[in-house]
Amino acid sequence: VLGVKYDGTLWSWGYNLVGQLGIGNNTNANQPVRVGTSTDWAAVSAGDAHSMAIKKIGTIWVRDDNSTGQVANGTFTGTYNTPQQVGSASNWVKADAGNSYCMALKSDGTLWGWGSNVNGYLGDGTNTGRNIPVQAGTDTDWKDVSAGLNHTLGLKSNGTLWAWGLGSVGQLGGATPGNSPS
Repeated sequence: VLGVKYDGTLWSWGYNLVGQLGIGNNTNANQPVRVGTSTDWAAVSAGDAHSMAIKKIGTIWVRDDNSTGQVANGTFTGTYNTPQQVGSASNWVKADAGNSYCMALKSDGTLWGWGSNVNGYLGDGTNTGRNIPVQAGTDTDWKDVSAGLNHTLGLKSNGTLWAWGLGSVGQLGGATPGNSPS
């Protein structure tokens, strides 16, 4: 579990097998523990075994075991139990952690994903895992994103809802399963 306090501090607690709490170790925490000393956190999202956070200046940070590239540092190796910055961009506005992948929106309305991509949930037209952010299509009118277990939902500024990835139990709401927004 992750939370940002009104004062901009980041807190986490719960299961911490691969350091997803970001507290510098792999010890479970049954009470909230402050993550670092920064006071400029804006938003957080917890995935299966990783977590993401955005700072008020628009940078995005991830912590995980990186076996599927969730840390987006160009590798598929390493364990990172403290927040690691994803690239140098400072225009991230939304982040959502999926099962073993990450989805994020930039202020220019573009949608990006990285990590595991077995069922095409990154939306880049492939099933290839990515260890750096890759843009989902070319549209610039994305407003929101939600990363699920094996699928992704995206909301456009015109109010239309898009779904892609695995649709084996109806999670795509009637959309055709696939590896790009449809």
